[in-house]
Parts: sequence; C-alpha cells; structure tokens
Amino acid sequence: MAKKKGRTLLIKIGDGADPEVFTTLCALTTKTITINNEEIDVTTPDCDAPEGPMWTEVLDGTKRVSFSGNGISKGRTEEVAALTTVLADTPFANLQVIVPNFGTFASSFFFSSFELGGEMSGGVTMGISAGSSGAVTFTPEADFGDFWHGRI
Repeated sequence: MAKKKGRTLLIKIGDGADPEVFTTLCALTTKTITINNEEIDVTTPDCDAPEGPMWTEVLDGTKRVSFSGNGISKGRTEEVAALTTVLADTPFANLQVIVPNFGTFASSFFFSSFELGGEMSGGVTMGISAGSSGAVTFTPEADFGDFWHGRI
C-alpha cells in the first residue's frame, strides 16, 4: 500500500438526520485513534503442582475505540455541532474515523472533553476527545478487505 499523508486521517461527525450526513472536523491538525482490549486476569496456580511455573491466563474483557484531536478552530458548523453535543444532556454523536490504508471505524461516541484555548500571538485552539459507546463497525479499505472482515 502507498504511504498516506497524516492529514488524510479524518474524524467525521454525523448530523443526526435520516439519512445521516457526516462532515469532517477539519480544524483538527493532529488526530489519534486508540483501540483498547481489556484483559481479565484469571491466573490460578496449578492445583496438582502449585510449586510449578504459573502462566498468565486471561479472558477477554471490554473493547473500546477512542480518539483525540487538536487543532486551530475555524468556527465551522461541525465544530459548533461537536460543542453542542458536548454540552447536551446526553453527549453522544455518531462519528466516523477514516484511517487511510486501513478503513473506517463507525459508532456512537461519547464526547468526554472539548477544549478551547488561545495564546496572545496565536489562533484559537481546540481539542476534543471521545470514546465509543456500543459496538464499533470497521469497514476495511478495498486493498485491506481480503485480510480483515467483520466487526471489532
């Protein structure tokens, strides 16, 4: 696969309409997506040979996809939509995270923070972070699809 520019990793927020339209949060200049799997340690000693070596045993726990991003605010509609969502009684929105060379992650996300800031000699900055709420769908890019199918 060809190398891709980091700016082509996109975070898109849905408008809640039917059908839903997604708009890129283009003010974000740095973006990070994290996929976590919780492990549950269920290691116990061997009852027949408790003095022997113990190997870790784990069960799968919860899964979570989260993202964060920072950038320079442009005051665009999608930024206001994100801020409105954060201020709502239920701070959830449908998001798409498009990762070049891999595919698209989509789910309802809980907005955990929205930051605005500014320095005297710079533009107004914004930061945002959110985590998945419920199942996340992963749709691989065409070249990646033969390798990976299904849900996270």
